[in-house]
Amino acid sequence: MRGLSGRSALRGLLCGARAAGPRLLACSSSGGPSWARERTLVAVKPDGVQRRLVGDVIQRFERRGFKLVGMKMLQAPERILAAHYHDLQRKPFYPALISYMSSGPVVAMVWEGPNVVCTSRAMIGHTNSAEAAPGTIRGDFSIHISRQ
Repeated sequence: MRGLSGRSALRGLLCGARAAGPRLLACSSSGGPSWARERTLVAVKPDGVQRRLVGDVIQRFERRGFKLVGMKMLQAPERILAAHYHDLQRKPFYPALISYMSSGPVVAMVWEGPNVVCTSRAMIGHTNSAEAAPGTIRGDFSIHISRQ
């Protein structure tokens, strides 16, 4: 659940092929807001789906005022996961990560709103669940860094 730099593979399954990075959209000039809007990918991983946490994650993003613009539950193919986690392939935990992410369904969502990339990172919390602050998604729901 990080920013989309080089991580558009899962988002592509929801919204079709797009350029890497957050997508910036300008609202129409027909009386609506004129600020740029960002889009970001948020994925509830297999253990979160199994533990029925999808609704809690959606609720937190909706309460922050973000708009859900795409959502799909899928069993992510290994080729999509390999593209999505390409920047981690040299890390020692990479094989276990791919195995875990393909072990069950994932709920991939695209959220839109002002500053959604930075805000979602703060909402989700530190990657290491032991260091994630209470009140963040990982701080409240994560059990272990390998199962977040």
